[in-house]
Amino acid sequence: MKSKSYIVDRALHWISALLLLFMLLNLSSQLHNVDWDIKGQLEHRQDAVELHAVLGITLLLFTIARLIFPYLSKTSIARVTPTSKKHSIFIKLTHLSLYACIFLLAATGLALINNYQIPLTVLGIELAPDKDAFYQVFPGIHDIHMVLKQLIWWLIAIHFFGIMYAKR
Repeated sequence: MKSKSYIVDRALHWISALLLLFMLLNLSSQLHNVDWDIKGQLEHRQDAVELHAVLGITLLLFTIARLIFPYLSKTSIARVTPTSKKHSIFIKLTHLSLYACIFLLAATGLALINNYQIPLTVLGIELAPDKDAFYQVFPGIHDIHMVLKQLIWWLIAIHFFGIMYAKR
């Protein structure tokens, strides 16, 4: 039977993974594939961006919890055993890249909502619109955010195929 630490670690992993996948698939769908006439363009965009921001903050908290949990539990959690030094480095680099990408997506996401053109309320904090910043700052940050989004898809694929290879 698996230890409680292992179960908690796996739960944190899969909750984070599902949140990330939902975020990657949902915002584009909410912004582009929904009839804006239902709520009106402004309220629809506000709801979509605010939900994405709340989920992003939640993902960040679960990611931090996953990173610190092994140190708090003081329990060794069974992992895939690398087959070589290069394999070990590859695994560490992939995980480090995944975590870095999540944190960078959160940072650029926060920068985006702080420079948005419409008023937003995230976790009860009202963010005033800034049209000047939206046209000057927002596009550059958005480009970085989109590159990170593509990168995380590649990292997810590498991670998935790495696990499939290790489990063969």
